[in-house]
Amino acid sequence: MAEGSIPNITSAGNETGLEVIREAFTLAVRDLVNALPLVFSALAILAIYAVIAIVLSKLVKKLFDFFKIDEIVKPLLKETYFSLTNLIIAIMDIGIALLAVYTVTLLLFPGEVEKVTLIITYGARLASVVFLLIAFFIIFNAIIYRIQMEAKMKGFIFLLSFFIAVVLMLDITAISPEVKTALAWGISIGISIAIGVFAAWFFFGETMKRRKSG
Repeated sequence: MAEGSIPNITSAGNETGLEVIREAFTLAVRDLVNALPLVFSALAILAIYAVIAIVLSKLVKKLFDFFKIDEIVKPLLKETYFSLTNLIIAIMDIGIALLAVYTVTLLLFPGEVEKVTLIITYGARLASVVFLLIAFFIIFNAIIYRIQMEAKMKGFIFLLSFFIAVVLMLDITAISPEVKTALAWGISIGISIAIGVFAAWFFFGETMKRRKSG
């Protein structure tokens, strides 16, 4: 009796294990089938945004080529390795990509919208800082190209650009708001004083030298 009951227990255990596996597989397939419409919708949204990005990129490129924008700003970008058209298209594509990510998150993971919003906000702040740094770099090169500067003046303008870049980068750092505010105020006051001293020297330097010599 005891020996005959062992196979029954074993077979019952096997059947129970198979039922668990079968139930888990059924639930997985059911979840996959339920998720397929959302996945296809997300893919369709990504495809739509990709088509929009391609169309807008071609449109912007044609408009810039028609108005010859790159040729107009070419002297300002003499020492750089990118064109204004490519820069605008890259910024536009990044914006469309962020919008696509946000839309897909709303569709598939509504509970994670807040986290994605924080990430996108931080990414937008970082992108704005990078864009402003590039703009400062272009303006700096344009001033040097247009005006025959002395070495001291070039160094001064470069120093101002560096401090302004530091102020911009403070906005995306992880330091405390108090320290960030203090650094921003200190650098801003220093920049203002430096500009005032430079302006006084630039406009009244010759007059002061004549008075001293006279």
